Amino acid sequence: MNVFQDTLRRIAERVEGTRAVSLVGVDGIPIDSYVSAEGLPMESLAAETGSVVKAARAAQALTEHGPLEQVTLASDRAATILCRVTEEYYLLLLLARDGNFGRGRFELRKAAAALEKELM
Repeated sequence: MNVFQDTLRRIAERVEGTRAVSLVGVDGIPIDSYVSAEGLPMESLAAETGSVVKAARAAQALTEHGPLEQVTLASDRAATILCRVTEEYYLLLLLARDGNFGRGRFELRKAAAALEKELM
């Protein structure tokens, strides 16, 4: 197992309610994914969240508050957390609505710090 797959698997095991976790480029192309809920269209999800990241970065640039670190999308059935790893990569965590949101954010920040070294 490679370092990316191992990191993604650990996140999924530590965060209750994880449906999928992926390392994604800002172009919306998934580098590696770990899916615990079968049938999720990760390529489509990654592509759509890539658009969200680009829009959030554009809005954030107007405020001049520094680089974008996290974005959260929540609905009545799921939550998606996007966490910056580098300028070019981010982690995507898809949680069931009753998943452990706080633990998910914490594990993504830890994993992002570790993966940043691998991607630089």
